Amino acid sequence: MTEPDGPKPAPDHWSIVKCLCGAEAPALLVLASYLVLSSTGVIPEFRGLHLSLFVIWPLAAAGFAMSARRQSALVLAPLSALMGVLILCVTFYANFRAVRVEGDSMLPTLQPGDILLLDLTATPDTRLGIFVLDVEGEKHNPLIKRLVGLPGETVDVRYGRVFANELEVFPRDGTPPDVWNETRPAHARYYSGGRTLNEGEYFFLGDNPPDSRDSRAFGGVAGTAVEGRIVWSLRGSLGFGRVP
Repeated sequence: MTEPDGPKPAPDHWSIVKCLCGAEAPALLVLASYLVLSSTGVIPEFRGLHLSLFVIWPLAAAGFAMSARRQSALVLAPLSALMGVLILCVTFYANFRAVRVEGDSMLPTLQPGDILLLDLTATPDTRLGIFVLDVEGEKHNPLIKRLVGLPGETVDVRYGRVFANELEVFPRDGTPPDVWNETRPAHARYYSGGRTLNEGEYFFLGDNPPDSRDSRAFGGVAGTAVEGRIVWSLRGSLGFGRVP
């Protein structure tokens, strides 16, 4: 007659906690660093990485820790870091691409030949952000322009300056007045009296208005024509760093 099995040993909860801490430490460290740097303006928001930073990597690290809880935290931490690097690389490849500046429409901010990083997941919800557009009927697509007018706003061009709902939004503070009225009077009068943007329609301008074909010529741009937002300079006149 066999003796009944004794009670199974209780799981070592402390070991599980240590494994979770070891596996989650790299993900939480990277996430905390990103939040601090982006909130203080050192780096912009890389929205294309948010899903991986906030969800996929932490969950994958937790699952990895539970499946390998016999390992020490010192072993799990570097393995989790390697896993995170792979996740971020795949996400980066899917959600970002490099674009090259062509033409003079964004002078002096961007120079021809500058190589910039485009976040394909970013939506046009940040006024004065620089976006890449694919406007139907334009032969020089893709276009790189600055967002100055949002849906529902009444945009007006007066005296070489742009107003949205009577608030001056362009040129930006600290920049000299442009010369639209002198060089392109037709474009300066194009929105005389104001034009109200429809729902899902945006108004884009180049930083060098006399040499820019933008919303003054082709009107408001649908959100579906916005490919993404420029978030970083990779090479060129701005070096490696933020884009103004």
